Amino acid sequence: MTKKFHKAGNLVLTVGLGIAISMFGTTKAHAIPSFARQTGFSCDVCHTVFPHLTPFGKDFKLHGYTMDTSKAVQSDASNNNMPGLDINKIPMLSVRIVSRWNNQAGGQQTVPGGVVTGGQGFMSHPGGFGDQDVLNLVGDSSIYVAGKIAPHLGTFLELTGIDDEGGSLGLGIFDLALVGNDTTLGSKRLVYGVRAVNAMDMGDPSNTFGMWGLTSILMAMSTHNTLFDPNQAVLEGGELYGMWGDFDTGGLYASLGVYNPSANQTGNGFVQGNIATNGSFEGSTGENGAVRLAYYIPTFSNVHTEVGAYTYFGPESMLAPTASTVGIYKDNFLSYGIDAQAQWITDNNLAELFAVFESENDSKFYGSDAFGGTSYATNGTSVSRTGIGIMADYYFRRTYGAYLKYFYRNSSQVQDVDLSGLAFGLSWYAFQNADVRLEETIFNKYNVGAVQYGNNNLSAGDFDVTAVKLEYVF
Repeated sequence: MTKKFHKAGNLVLTVGLGIAISMFGTTKAHAIPSFARQTGFSCDVCHTVFPHLTPFGKDFKLHGYTMDTSKAVQSDASNNNMPGLDINKIPMLSVRIVSRWNNQAGGQQTVPGGVVTGGQGFMSHPGGFGDQDVLNLVGDSSIYVAGKIAPHLGTFLELTGIDDEGGSLGLGIFDLALVGNDTTLGSKRLVYGVRAVNAMDMGDPSNTFGMWGLTSILMAMSTHNTLFDPNQAVLEGGELYGMWGDFDTGGLYASLGVYNPSANQTGNGFVQGNIATNGSFEGSTGENGAVRLAYYIPTFSNVHTEVGAYTYFGPESMLAPTASTVGIYKDNFLSYGIDAQAQWITDNNLAELFAVFESENDSKFYGSDAFGGTSYATNGTSVSRTGIGIMADYYFRRTYGAYLKYFYRNSSQVQDVDLSGLAFGLSWYAFQNADVRLEETIFNKYNVGAVQYGNNNLSAGDFDVTAVKLEYVF
């Protein structure tokens, strides 16, 4: 009883602190401020609730972040047979700062690591903290270089990792887009371009994938970290994309991507081989590919709807540390999924629903199911996983909101990856650039944590988390 009252007191104190701090929020926490300065539009023109995009925001991303209404330094040197010049007078820099408090139910003695919830994007994982209650005044913050470089060239570059626990600055998101001139095909607009990226499907206008995407709810389904898991491996890749039509009257988006691991993740890189071991990631034996298709249904009664499908595929060279006679082996990886979203956007009301289903298969797996006690050290079994993620939110005047997230993943062969649960929260945008959230995450099943700490007697409830987060961007 005393512990519960102590926890409630901490929560009230922290909420009060977060609200007080948010009153001094500066410029913005939901879109990237350099985009707002470049376009002259407020955050809610491009975003419903960050990172979700409005149809206009999707079109801005589709065009490689190049839409510009700001003053620029321009010159036409064509008479001198020299290239022209078009440079923004404003800087492309923005800063995001996250302050948060987390309380994990299990505490330090039961679960040494703790779990962190990332708010709307939802990224939870064991590890990172040594106490039950953690307050970070600066946690997981970022610097952005984002916006128009030239009339048809734009970028979104994130440097992240800054925190008050000694974290160092490193590359987060990288997206460089070169976009062609808008043209027509039949009676509809055609937009096309090419992107250099360091994450799968970075150019997807629905933000279904990656760090801020819907698939992050599934929290990396693989039994070993692959190129295809959000927030796991760093890639070097390119994407060719196009869209026929638009986001309001109906349009079809398609992309084809080719990827390889970055140089620091081949050979003796840091990415884990199989989940129960610390083997090395040996790189790709060939190009890995991704195909994305999405159809945007014509808007009806302020409802914007999308349905899509995607697939990732390719070979990977893996190390089998539990099977010394096997050594490096070739693992053929296949992932496919379907997703859908609906957004109801009016002057006073915003309601959204997002859903994704994903299936993954590794042709071979050498390792152990630590949770189930089964060893696959020598037989190279085929491993499959499925996952479901659902998100819903409602906001009044884009200010006061509530959201709910359901996440599930399962493998009948390797139970280490099994989890299911709910996250729900309340959100207050004191300003368009400052957001305070109170979130509760409740796990029904969390085998990942039991494996992490080598204790199958841990209950899923030991990993439940209460979190308060303040995020502001300027």
